[in-house]
Formats: sequence, C-alpha cells, structure tokens
Amino acid sequence: MVKIYGLKVSNFSSMVRFALMEKKIEFEWIETFPFSMSGDKAILDKSTNGAVPILEYDGHFISETLAIMAFLEKKFPDIKLLSDDPLEYGKTIEIIKILENYIETSARNFYPFVYFGGEKKEDNLDQIKETIYRGLKILEKKASLNPFMVNNFSYADIFASMSLFPAKAVCEKVYNWNIFDDFKKLGESIENINSRESARIIYSDIEKGMEQIKQSLNK
Repeated sequence: MVKIYGLKVSNFSSMVRFALMEKKIEFEWIETFPFSMSGDKAILDKSTNGAVPILEYDGHFISETLAIMAFLEKKFPDIKLLSDDPLEYGKTIEIIKILENYIETSARNFYPFVYFGGEKKEDNLDQIKETIYRGLKILEKKASLNPFMVNNFSYADIFASMSLFPAKAVCEKVYNWNIFDDFKKLGESIENINSRESARIIYSDIEKGMEQIKQSLNK
C-alpha cells in the first residue's frame, strides 16, 4: 500500500492527498512535520531535505510533489490526471510550473506572517506583488479555464487550487488585494475545482488543522 508522510495543513501535502483521492488510490496517511518544524532527524532518511510530502512504496521513498504525482500516474493509470496527448500533457506541466515559479513561491515569503503570526517581511514588497500579478496574468492567458486549467481535470487543477488559496490569503492580508477581482475567470475556475468532493474534504481538514495550530500558539 502507498504510504504518505505529510502535514494536512501543508498545501503541497494536500496536493498529493487530493490526487490520491481523485485517482481512488488506497493509502495510509502518516501526519508528519517537516524537519524544519520538528527537528526530527529520522525524516532525513526518507527525504534528504526533510520536507514533506513523502511517498513510501515497496520500501522506496519519493519526495517532491511533482515526482510523487509522476509515480502515481505510472503506477496507477486507471484514472488519468495527465493526458496521453502530448500537447495537453505539455500544457499541464507548463501550468504547474507557472503556478509554482511565479505565484506559490512568491506568496510563500509571507506564509509565516499570514498563517502563524510571524514577522512581516518588508523587503521587496512591490517586486513580490509584481511577480504574483505577472504569474496570474500569464496563467489566465495560458489556461483554458473552460472550466479547468487544461481540457480535462488534471494535476494542473490540483496545483492551481492548492497554490492559489494561500496566494489569495497572502495578497489580501499583505496588499489588501483580492486577486480574483482582477482575474475573475481564474476565480470561477478555482470555485469549480474546489466544489469537488475531494477538495471540500481537504479544505475542511486544513481549516481544522489551522485552528489547532492557532490554539497551540496562543497557549
């Protein structure tokens, strides 16, 4: 059986869980903090940088979200989340990299401030906002949004959902900017993706997990 070491409030861990649920793959979830939060060196035997999520299968470990998705697609091909069509396959990866390189990575600068009460970084505020805006503009131009990121529901939609929900929260708190006011078609597509049963379960768990973290921080 597939085992996943991950943190339910983590958007990248949630991407893998989202994919497993959509592909109807049985799995064991092992709630695991990354090394940066736990300091537990045991995780370094599974992931060289101590990050989650981590997939375990048949005694082997795979880290990095996109690599895990690639494994799942090859090992469990019955429900496809990557098209066999070369063009659609390429566009799916293109959308994922736009989300990752421009939007998620930029918004991540402010996760400690937005979610955990950390100090707000004041460096490069305008540059970070500009990068997120450029990424959203590229994404809305490249994605089909009819209603998914490419023709059919895919890993690109999972990445979009789980990258844009923290980006939206960051932009609202840091910049007083609702990104979906400027990118309405993108917002409509995300609303459609997030209406799926898998997404509803995952977002409910994220909300519960974040509430528990807030309570522990306030003790």
